[in-house]
Amino acid sequence: MSEKKKGGYEYSKSKNRSIAQISILVVCFIMIAVLTIMFSNFTKKEGQNYDDPTLVQKKLPTDDMPVVVFETTKGTFKAVIYEKQAPEFTEHFEKLVKDGYYNDTYVFGVEKNVYFMGGSKDPDGVDTDDTDKTVYDKEISSDLWPFKGALVSYGGKNKKFVSSNVSGSRLMFVNTIEFTDEIKKELEEAGGSEEVRKTFVEMGGVPNFTRQYTIFGQIYDGMDVYEKICAVEATSKDDPKPKEEIKFTKVYMSTYGENKNDSFFPDK
Repeated sequence: MSEKKKGGYEYSKSKNRSIAQISILVVCFIMIAVLTIMFSNFTKKEGQNYDDPTLVQKKLPTDDMPVVVFETTKGTFKAVIYEKQAPEFTEHFEKLVKDGYYNDTYVFGVEKNVYFMGGSKDPDGVDTDDTDKTVYDKEISSDLWPFKGALVSYGGKNKKFVSSNVSGSRLMFVNTIEFTDEIKKELEEAGGSEEVRKTFVEMGGVPNFTRQYTIFGQIYDGMDVYEKICAVEATSKDDPKPKEEIKFTKVYMSTYGENKNDSFFPDK
């Protein structure tokens, strides 16, 4: 069990902008060497099987699996939660949801059609007196990947946001890079799980986010709404805040049995 850490990670608007700029660079420059490490060396992690993972994001959930419902100013989308793969953070996240923490929070950062960030009490993503500052060490599972629709915990540690990512109350919602012929070739040359490479191409996603953050959910319903938010433009090149205000008006827990959409999952 990883160690729960309390305390702070506060950041300014300029820090938030630099985070987005760094993330954009990570997205844009996908190098063969990086992908090779990602898909091959990760197989060495004890207790994980990156050569033949169980891709739970493609599998039909059981009726009792938890689901989080995001009602937003753009519409409603839903995500199944994977408690087994990220037990510490999902327990904390579900408590925040049940306490109403995410109601009336903001989407505070966007990289058009690649990802967006939400769940902040402030429209710029900065800390307020109401911000939950509890952080957890990231939980990594070979069963969960940054495919399109992945729900990710996005935090910081010692005011750093790239070199040592941890789980916090802010959330990242993964969309996809463009899988050009060049990137498909790089994925192929990287080796590792053929099923993972195939799923990235078919489903979409951001391969370079692999093992960088705690992945704990998968958007499976309301993808039209999800796409609308992903397509929103940032205020400027230096300011990732969306041009239009987008809020999570109500966020609550339910179950898959009450929110079925079997058509999303290819492995039924």
